[in-house]
Amino acid sequence: MKRNRRNQLNKGIKNPYASLFLTNRFPSGRNGKVVYIRPEYHERLLRIVQVSREEKATLYSLIDNILEHHFKEFGEDIIDYYNRRNKPIL
Repeated sequence: MKRNRRNQLNKGIKNPYASLFLTNRFPSGRNGKVVYIRPEYHERLLRIVQVSREEKATLYSLIDNILEHHFKEFGEDIIDYYNRRNKPIL
């Protein structure tokens, strides 16, 4: 199943990872919230961002793009999961 998703992402795109995750669509200001991640993940993400300097990606934009992709990919599953566990107030 992962290969099918990858193949769909690869159609006509030279580097699908870079085009999905290493694009900065946000101003450089810090309007977000503080979030803590594992030190080893932080190091990995920083290393990815550092090699993408020509795309001007930031750690913030990389994490935001990862989350955006996650919600697009699994949005229906997340909604189903939430609705099964959330009881209406009335």
